[in-house]
Amino acid sequence: MPDLEFFRTHMGVRFYEGTMPKVADQLERLNKNFEALNKNLEAFVAELRRSNANPTAPASEATTPA
Repeated sequence: MPDLEFFRTHMGVRFYEGTMPKVADQLERLNKNFEALNKNLEAFVAELRRSNANPTAPASEATTPA
């Protein structure tokens, strides 16, 4: 049996013309989702830091006389 390069076979053509473009598209989609997640996480952490920078007393402590 002669050596036949993979890209010349039916499965090779399907792989390079079908599977690989789909993998690339899904990686791009995954990257966009990670970027959006990171942006939301950074906003959440920034808001958490802002809220912890100016702590307020709980309502029960604020209304009780000293």
